[in-house]
Amino acid sequence: MEILLTVFVGIAAVALLIQCIAFVFLARAARRLSVQMEELSSRLVKLAEQLREKVEDLVGTVHATAEKLQALQQNLTATSEVIHRRAVSVDRFLSEATDSARLQVVRVQEAVELAFRRTEQAIDMLYRGVIRPVSEASAIINGLRAGLSVLIRRAQAPAVRRSHQDEEMFI
Repeated sequence: MEILLTVFVGIAAVALLIQCIAFVFLARAARRLSVQMEELSSRLVKLAEQLREKVEDLVGTVHATAEKLQALQQNLTATSEVIHRRAVSVDRFLSEATDSARLQVVRVQEAVELAFRRTEQAIDMLYRGVIRPVSEASAIINGLRAGLSVLIRRAQAPAVRRSHQDEEMFI
C-alpha cells in the first residue's frame, strides 16, 4: 500500500504541478487580457469623451436653433394675426364699398330714368305745344298757298296754260 500511496502522492504532485503551470498561464493570459482591456478601455474613454463633446456641441446647436425657431414661430404667429386682422378689415371695407357702390348705382339708375322721363315729357310737350301747331299752321299755309296759286293761275291765262299742258303731254 505504501507504493500505492506514493503513486497517489506522485500523481497528486504532478496534478498540482500541472495546476500551477495552468495557473501561471492563466495569470499571464489574464494579465495580457487586462492590458488589452485597459487599452480598449482608454480608447473607449477617449471615444466617449469625443462623443460627449460632439453631443454637447449638437445639443448647443439644437438649443440655439430651437430658440431661433421659437422666435420665428412667434414672428409668424404675430404676422399671421396681423394679416388676419388686415384681411378682415379689407373684407369689411370691400363689403361696405360694394354696398355703397350698389346704392350709388341704384341712385344713378333712378336719376337716369328720371332724366329720361323728363326728357320724354319735355319732348312730348314740345311736340304738342310747338311742333304740332307749327306743322298744322304750315299745312294751313301750304293749303292757302296752293289755293292762291290756283286762283292766280286761272285768272292769268287759262288758254295759254292748256296749250302749254298739251305740249307737255307730248314731250
